[in-house]
Amino acid sequence: MATNRVLGLLLIGLGGILLLALTTDVGGEVVVGFAGLAFLAAYATQRTYGLLIPGGILTGLGTGLLLESVGVGGDVAAFGLGAGFVAIAIIDQLVTPGRSAWWWPLIPGGVLLVSSAGSVTGIPDLGRYLLPAVLIVIGAALLLRRGGDRAPGHDETSQGREEEAAARPAGQPAPPPPPR
Repeated sequence: MATNRVLGLLLIGLGGILLLALTTDVGGEVVVGFAGLAFLAAYATQRTYGLLIPGGILTGLGTGLLLESVGVGGDVAAFGLGAGFVAIAIIDQLVTPGRSAWWWPLIPGGVLLVSSAGSVTGIPDLGRYLLPAVLIVIGAALLLRRGGDRAPGHDETSQGREEEAAARPAGQPAPPPPPR
């Protein structure tokens, strides 16, 4: 029942936006942005992750297109799209903290933000140097992270048992684990 209500509201909103675009001077950039906002409103009521994704993407892209149409220079549409992807990750962590797959939108969002940063800021070589710098920082963070080399549930005692089992003759049963 709730799914039909959300879908119905989305379709009514999208139809209204398209009708507005056909009957006024409103351009397609506004349609994209409003469609994204409709998905975000549906996400706010339903908390369905599948609504957050198009909401973030379309709202970010629509914002970038709108800024481009009013004369903001640079590759603002790509920057807005990247910001929309990053917003998905941020909103998801704020609403459902600890979700394991929250980070994936940061990959396309980061690439779009970094690649368009130079043209948006007016510094032409910024994107050229920013991407290697970001990769170096991420690599250093991974190296400095404590316990990053161990698999989950893998500790020193389990490693010792694995080495002990490899040294034991074939067919010999393992000794009982020590009491804790």
